[in-house]
Amino acid sequence: MIALVKYDKGPKKVSIQEIPLPSPGIGQVRLKVKAAGVCGTDVHIYYDDSYPTKPPVVLGHECSGEIESLGDGVEDFSVGERVTTETYFYTCGKCYYCKTGRPNLCNDRLSIGSGVNGAFAEYLVVPAKNLHRLPEGISFEEAALTEPVACCAQAVFEKARILPQDVVLISGPGTMGLICLQMVKSCGANAIVTGLSKDSERLKMANKLGADLAVDLSMVSKKDFVQTIFEQTSNLGVDAVIECSGSEAAINLGLEVIKKGGTFIQLGLSGGPIAININTLTLKELIFSGTFAQKWYWWVKALKLLSNKVVQVKPLISKILPIEDWEEAFIGSFQGAGIKYLLVPDKK
Repeated sequence: MIALVKYDKGPKKVSIQEIPLPSPGIGQVRLKVKAAGVCGTDVHIYYDDSYPTKPPVVLGHECSGEIESLGDGVEDFSVGERVTTETYFYTCGKCYYCKTGRPNLCNDRLSIGSGVNGAFAEYLVVPAKNLHRLPEGISFEEAALTEPVACCAQAVFEKARILPQDVVLISGPGTMGLICLQMVKSCGANAIVTGLSKDSERLKMANKLGADLAVDLSMVSKKDFVQTIFEQTSNLGVDAVIECSGSEAAINLGLEVIKKGGTFIQLGLSGGPIAININTLTLKELIFSGTFAQKWYWWVKALKLLSNKVVQVKPLISKILPIEDWEEAFIGSFQGAGIKYLLVPDKK
């Protein structure tokens, strides 16, 4: 079968290759991949700048598919069922993090698309225990975005704990930022979304999805933006920042406009070390938290949010391409052209 493989360590060492068809082991299933989303993490892996991998490995972790065959011992699922899958292929189940309900932090965790073969392929093998059936009315294309919806749900509902009438700054209007926007609005809060000139179409989408203010920071001075924020928040600053871009400038701007005692959630990866004034966290008594991947609970919530149309992902899908055209999807994602690209094995 064809697959998109990170074949060695180092930047841009990715290519389409023919690899053997995988066989499901005990407790595993083989999925016929129907759609797989290109994530910012995949682009980071392509440039080899911040996310660990174990090459050679097939990329891709956001996906949906149809169960094609069952390994021994699988009794809860049937061939032909429509599913999406959690990304952790393996966690030890014995460490402190696994035992306290945080398997996303397991030191021995292996995820599809980085530690083991992922979804940019015709077929994918995963543990049956990782599967979630797709509700009626959710397409394979929409279901491929269940993973980013789960990540954002953890960020917004668990980490940020947004309350009605809060003012929330969401920096970075990509897929994650636009999903977070919808969740913030579902809490009855006010959302300010920021981006740059390259994000013009994404900022228009933010407006369509209910942003109270969408700002191209390339078109306003930093001083004017900061003044506007404080004028609209009784001179306090925003209650929370959900940072989705990984940009050093955006992170520092968020720290400047957040109120004392506010909550800052770092969702985006920076691609490398950055400089911030750590004293700001102390002097403002901020709650500053990263959020990494997601836990089982948020997959369940994500599918409910999609099924009930609280979060709409169909408008975010810019283009569906065959796996062979992966470079267009990766370049478009990196340059901010469009929002979400999907790769499918049988497009041609």
